[in-house]
Amino acid sequence: MKLGNIMVKRVITISSKDNIMNAARKMREGNIGCLVVGEGRKVEGIITDRDLVVGCLGAGHISQLCQVLQHMSSPVITAEPTMDIWEANRLMTHKGIKRLPVVKEGDLIGIVSFSDIAQALDKPMHDLLFGVGAARHSKERESSLIF
Repeated sequence: MKLGNIMVKRVITISSKDNIMNAARKMREGNIGCLVVGEGRKVEGIITDRDLVVGCLGAGHISQLCQVLQHMSSPVITAEPTMDIWEANRLMTHKGIKRLPVVKEGDLIGIVSFSDIAQALDKPMHDLLFGVGAARHSKERESSLIF
């Protein structure tokens, strides 16, 4: 199975110049744990809820004054929609990442998480490990990108 078949197409993005408070707001409103950083469909970085808490707040920064650029991970490891899910799983495990933006010809078209891969590989095991809350992604798969 290919990433293009399981990726979530509803990707919420943020500008690297935006502040951490707005990043947190977008994550809360979207009920998500990361934002892809970039302009338009170009991927510049990724920022997670952990980056906000540990990197910004834990360092004593003021979230309204702190830019996403200061705490995002960059460069970002990305994948093509034609990548096999087993290969993506190995890549994510080797690199220690939990989310993988999916790009086609350099443009962001989706995102895949370990949870998405687990669900695709073994739905009963996925439900056991992640619970029904992880099913929220199924509603988001057909939506378009949010900028």
